[in-house]
Amino acid sequence: MENIALFTAKNDKEVTTFELYEALKRVKADECDLLFIHTDLASFGIPNSKLKRKEFFGDIYDVLLALNIPTLMFPAFTFSFANDEDFSVNDSTAKYMGALNEFVRKQPNATRSLDPLMSVIAVGEKAESFYKVGKRCMSEGGIFDILHHTPNVKFLFLGAQPTHCFTYAHYVEGKYPVPYRFEKWFRGSVTDRDGNTYEDSYSLLAGCKGIYPAAMLPFEKHMLKNNFFDIADIGDGRIICFNERDAYKAMLDALDENIHGFLVSPFTDSDLIKEVKPRNGNRVVMVP
Repeated sequence: MENIALFTAKNDKEVTTFELYEALKRVKADECDLLFIHTDLASFGIPNSKLKRKEFFGDIYDVLLALNIPTLMFPAFTFSFANDEDFSVNDSTAKYMGALNEFVRKQPNATRSLDPLMSVIAVGEKAESFYKVGKRCMSEGGIFDILHHTPNVKFLFLGAQPTHCFTYAHYVEGKYPVPYRFEKWFRGSVTDRDGNTYEDSYSLLAGCKGIYPAAMLPFEKHMLKNNFFDIADIGDGRIICFNERDAYKAMLDALDENIHGFLVSPFTDSDLIKEVKPRNGNRVVMVP
């Protein structure tokens, strides 16, 4: 791995591949068997304009590979069926989850799961085992359920904030279970990686019509109270890493403390209508 400038922070200091690697080591991102990665690269600073797009993402990907973690995983959620769209394992874009994720999706050694709602990209030792997952995306056999029953899993937030984009939380809400989410089935056309096209149904946990999710500050509170977060500041951004089992416990503790804690306002009986909120023409890019 070469030492290459990736970003320039507001103080004009460059963030290099070596510094990124060391920051990832400080948060113990390498001390796991599977690392699930959420990204917001723009938070670190201005990208190096001398690098071509593929070089830029390739250099960041090389840093992650240099950690020698057995399996890396990235969200490639499309929510295709929820948007009345067909899904193709090979062709449906992952750009809604970040440009790095889309770059990794196109790598020859990457495996994309057969899931028209919440697909993931896996690279490494166990990648192939994630091609076929259950049809209940946030319940038994879904990706987060598999991760919950896999030893030594960590989540990495590479510039992203766990309080704003931690979709795993809805899996835990389902396990609790909270009364404001319900299983919603969607149907559409799927094309697998071998080019076979067929109709199928998949479900996710949708929010009841009268509820609106909020930033997950109660989860963060319990993670910080128990010292479950490993944090490193780098450039203008921050890297946060933590164990899946610790996140699961913190979310259950937060819900025990306040069942309304993950919502904009407390729900009432009239809010718990088991209907998906209308999109009003907008594309669903997160769980409705």
